[in-house]
Amino acid sequence: MKLTDLKDLRVIKKNLEPQPEPKLQQNQPRKRSVELRSKEEEHTRNEGLFNGQKVRMMDTNDTATLVGFGKDFYELELDGLTIRAVLSEFIPVDAEEDRRLRNAIPSCSHKAAKEEPVFEDNTGDLTVDLHIERIPGSDGVPEWAALDFQMNYFRQVLRKNLKHRGRRLIFIHGVGDGTLAAALRKELDEVFALSCTYTYSTPGITNVTIR
Repeated sequence: MKLTDLKDLRVIKKNLEPQPEPKLQQNQPRKRSVELRSKEEEHTRNEGLFNGQKVRMMDTNDTATLVGFGKDFYELELDGLTIRAVLSEFIPVDAEEDRRLRNAIPSCSHKAAKEEPVFEDNTGDLTVDLHIERIPGSDGVPEWAALDFQMNYFRQVLRKNLKHRGRRLIFIHGVGDGTLAAALRKELDEVFALSCTYTYSTPGITNVTIR
């Protein structure tokens, strides 16, 4: 072969150079399914709660099952009904631990229990005193937990009377700094609005009427 110029020499040299072997296809990394948790689910997990968890209601001592959750509430199944509750309204239950605690608590039947602060007049109206010292079981409740204790008792009394349409409940919460009155009326507006109405003409008292 006759080489005419340097360009032909470069072409021949390129053809004589070994061609790089094609790269073997590397194994593709396995895709892993990642379970993404919502903020609400992450919050529930951090509280140590999970769907199916048995819990005890603070106001009625009934046992319910956690079946769902939202941003500021939990859904509980109680007696075939699904209700919404906040964390302060229930506590998780360990069945075995609960049984041991119940057996270990000595009987207190010989002690005089507080008289329930609920009075029914001859018209069927109920007067309920929510002052902490009047509520049964309030002995030893720290000051920081007093509001939750009072609200739980308020919910207990109200829920027991929701089946009595037309009944009026007179809740005495006092004037104070207005914290209990504001919390009570907020709950009436946001939780029990479909079940009852309320008025407050006298300071320290909220009148609730069952629909």
